[in-house]
Amino acid sequence: THGVHEDRNWWSKYIISFFLLFWFGITILFCFNAMVFGETLAGIAEVNFQLSVPLQTWVAALSLPLTAIALVLLALALYLLTPENYLTVRQALPGAIFFSCGWMTMTKLFQFYVTKYDRYNPTYLALASIIVLLTWMYLTCLLLLLGGKLNAILRRERERGDAAPELEPQVA
Repeated sequence: THGVHEDRNWWSKYIISFFLLFWFGITILFCFNAMVFGETLAGIAEVNFQLSVPLQTWVAALSLPLTAIALVLLALALYLLTPENYLTVRQALPGAIFFSCGWMTMTKLFQFYVTKYDRYNPTYLALASIIVLLTWMYLTCLLLLLGGKLNAILRRERERGDAAPELEPQVA
């Protein structure tokens, strides 16, 4: 699209697609569960297994930084491997950071909903949970697209700035 010629083999596109789909699913599932249910599950494990290590404190302290790193790496892989016009890590990093910050904010809002949903009627709870989960999935995809668009805009502006002729000052 947009004047980009495709020169990859069909099998390399399928291998990259499968790798990214598999890694994306595992990473998003892990990060989602770590952020939404991590502290609760760590507290349950701490009590049931009578751990001497403050697991809940460790999970609370490490879930956000590890999630941010995992999401930035995931988005970097996506932005570096998928487009035909290749990007450098420096060019792909702004979109990856945008996706990571936006996704963590959105997931924290989802966690807030999950902690407050026990007040609803069970029928409305099931319907609302499905709607909120689908909205969360939609926003995840939207953030990925917006991160890619941010990278494309920044790259275009850099190229436009590099291609602009430099004006030399005239001596009077």
